Amino acid sequence: MAELLESTMLICFGLSWPMNLAKNIRAKSAKNMSLQFIMLIIIGYIAGIAAKIYNHRFNYVLAVYLLNLVVVSANVIVYFVNRRYDKKQTAANKNLCKELSGNSTAAFAKETSRTAVPVKPSQLSQGDDEMKTYRELNSITEAGGVVLFGSNTFANLPLGELSQAFQITEPLYNRSIKDVRIDQIESYLKVCLYDLNPRKIFVNMGDADITDENINIEDFISKYEWLLYMIHTKTEASIYIVSIISDTPAAQRINQQLQKLAMQTGCSFIDAGGVLESARPTLRLFELMKVHMRNHPISYADAMTVGRLSSRQKEQVPDDGHSSPEITGKTVVQ
Repeated sequence: MAELLESTMLICFGLSWPMNLAKNIRAKSAKNMSLQFIMLIIIGYIAGIAAKIYNHRFNYVLAVYLLNLVVVSANVIVYFVNRRYDKKQTAANKNLCKELSGNSTAAFAKETSRTAVPVKPSQLSQGDDEMKTYRELNSITEAGGVVLFGSNTFANLPLGELSQAFQITEPLYNRSIKDVRIDQIESYLKVCLYDLNPRKIFVNMGDADITDENINIEDFISKYEWLLYMIHTKTEASIYIVSIISDTPAAQRINQQLQKLAMQTGCSFIDAGGVLESARPTLRLFELMKVHMRNHPISYADAMTVGRLSSRQKEQVPDDGHSSPEITGKTVVQ
C-alpha cells in the first residue's frame, strides 16, 4: 500500500513535467527556465533512485522514478537549445540597434517588415526622450511608492490633479510610455520600475498592441507573462494588472486571458471594462485603482471624498475644449 501511494505521488508530480517540457520547446527561449531548479529536481530523483537501489527494492516505484528522471533531464537539453535561440535573438537585436544608430532607414524597414508588429523610428526616439526625463525625475523620487506603468491610457492620465483630488498621500509616479508595445517594453524596465524600488506597480499594456488587426493573442499573453516574471524577480512590489480599456473583440479576449494570468502569477486583476460606460471615465479608472494604492485603511474622510467625486461623474458637462483628458472609445485622448 505504501508503495502504491508513493508511486501515485510520483505520477502526480511527474505529469507536470511533460507539459512543462512541451511549453519550453514551443517557447524557444530559456528566459522562463531555471537550470538551478531543474538540477535540484534531478538530484532529488537521483537520491530517491539511490535509496531504492540501496534497499534492494526493485519494483514499479523505481520505474516511475526513472521515468520522471528522464523527462526532467530532457528539460536540461531544451534549456541549452533555447539558450542558443536567445543568443541568436540577442545578436539580431544588437544588429538592429547598430543599423538604427547608423541611420540605416532601408535596413530598418527591411527588419521591421519581418515582424508581426512593426516599430516606427519615431516611437523609439519618443521613448528615448521619455527615458531621459524619467532618469532626471528618478533622482528626486522616494522608494516604496506606487508606480503606474503602461502605454497610452496611463501616459495620458493627469496624475497630479487626480492624486490631489482623491487625496492620495503615498508617493505616486507615472512611468508610462506613449505608443509602446509589449515587445518593446523590456529595455525600459530599469528606468521605469527597478530604479524606483516601488511598493506597488499598476501595469496597463495592450492598448497600442490591439491597433494591429493581426495581433497574435497567444504571443501577446506569453510576452505579458514574461514581463510579470521580470518584475517579480527584480522587485518586491505587489503587481496589479489593469485590463485593456477597449470594447474591441481582441481586447475582450485578451482581458479574459489577463485575468487568468493574474491568478497564475500571484498578481491582482483590476477589471476596468465598465470605465467606458461612465460619464467621467478618467475619474472612474483612477477610482478603481486608488483603493489599491493606499497603504492604510480608508478613513471616513476618504470615503466622503470618494462619494463626492463619484457623484460628480454623473454630471453632464458640455465639452468646451478645456476639459481634462477622458477615455473615449479605444484609448485616452487629449
